[in-house]
Amino acid sequence: MPNAQGQEHEAHPHNNMVNYMTVQDYKNRFQRELTKQDSLNFVIIKNDTLVTLLEKDRYKVVSVAYEYKDDTFLKYYKEVAFNHPNDSVSEETSMKYWKDDLKIYFSNTVSKHEKKSILEFTHQISNQVDSLSIYEAKHIKDANYVIYYASDFEYDANLAKNKDASFWVYWNGGNQLNKAFLKVNDEKYFSEALRLAKIKTLLFQSLGYFSLSKEFECQSYFSNCYSNDKQLTNFDFELLKYHYSYGICKGTSLATFEDQHKRAQKALKEHKRPTYFSHIID
Repeated sequence: MPNAQGQEHEAHPHNNMVNYMTVQDYKNRFQRELTKQDSLNFVIIKNDTLVTLLEKDRYKVVSVAYEYKDDTFLKYYKEVAFNHPNDSVSEETSMKYWKDDLKIYFSNTVSKHEKKSILEFTHQISNQVDSLSIYEAKHIKDANYVIYYASDFEYDANLAKNKDASFWVYWNGGNQLNKAFLKVNDEKYFSEALRLAKIKTLLFQSLGYFSLSKEFECQSYFSNCYSNDKQLTNFDFELLKYHYSYGICKGTSLATFEDQHKRAQKALKEHKRPTYFSHIID
């Protein structure tokens, strides 16, 4: 597996560039129905319909230069973010990400020592990855992520029949993850070490609704093989940083992702100029 190097990029306030958003992102962000006039300025990229932003909305957008990655890196990224290549994967499959902070509520069955170990793990991730903040919520009403054991109250009906360990995530129309539940069968995972290993693996996977791969060494959190010595490898961090980078478009389909890379790399090669991606700021 290649050593991936991070690439710095700067965010620039929008000035004279045209900005676009997906239809669903536009509705979610600006809470406005699109008009017939809006539809005259639609742009189609593969199967994604993009809306040209109104002048009054453009101050809420920053433009970030395309972050170049080679084909080998992109191959690994598409495998975990889009489960590609896979014969059952559609080009409409979209990448998922957390836009808001992850606020984790631990059920009473999770011991203080276990909680401490999990939070140390999440702090390690937050400290390395921009735009991904993870911390504890003391009260469930303040949380958007719950970690619990099977011996406890059932927090999500979708996990009620699960006899092993799993997570269930929810996302909005912009493919932004906004709620998650992680459940572990504490009878099957009877020791603290087993429970912690499983929780950290599932929690990491839920950071992007990632697929696991046999291409990675067993120690990697992106690997689907078992190891009692999982570690956050340098390449794990590079893939996760890229997923949360603003040098790519967020929440897009696989088809759009590939098309944007093709166009951006062509612009770099032929015209020696970067492509800029526009992102909404709060």
